[in-house]
Amino acid sequence: MCLAIPAVVKKINRNIAEIESLGVLKKIDISLVPDVRKGDYVIVHAGFAIQVIDKEEALITEDYWKQYFTDEAGFEDNEEEYFEAGDNEDVQ
Repeated sequence: MCLAIPAVVKKINRNIAEIESLGVLKKIDISLVPDVRKGDYVIVHAGFAIQVIDKEEALITEDYWKQYFTDEAGFEDNEEEYFEAGDNEDVQ
């Protein structure tokens, strides 16, 4: 299984693009998606754009990631309570 994030392409210089994802700017390799253009949305995994996607799909996926990070923040705030609710004493 791999995890990938949606991003919008901000700049392109040969096979390197500057992308923005969840408010973070990063440079990635776009050699796997040669037809990508500035303004396109891509799925990024391990520093590579692996697929061009439409804007609607990208925004929906971004919302899922935002929800995940929000849920994770809640987990950190209530970590002790979270583990007390479970019965798995083997996990440390």
